[in-house]
Amino acid sequence: MRKAYRNGDELAGIGNCDSCEVLVINGMLCHETGCPNAWRDTMLECVECGALFRPETRHQKYCSDSCWAAYNGYPDPDADDTDEDVE
Repeated sequence: MRKAYRNGDELAGIGNCDSCEVLVINGMLCHETGCPNAWRDTMLECVECGALFRPETRHQKYCSDSCWAAYNGYPDPDADDTDEDVE
């Protein structure tokens, strides 16, 4: 049986979730409907680039800070700001 959620957080409690009674169906960990930890086992599509990713927080919509910045109209936080062409 798995010892951690797919995003790396450790499972805790009886039945491997401290918020619900989980079941293992065909080898898959299944949370109860409404379990506050069920989001940890889902794959989401990034709102900006469309890449699939595992969220690190409950309401995460973007796969990276760069996608968040692009979607919200901010400069890329990972971009190199130095101009090599300036003399």
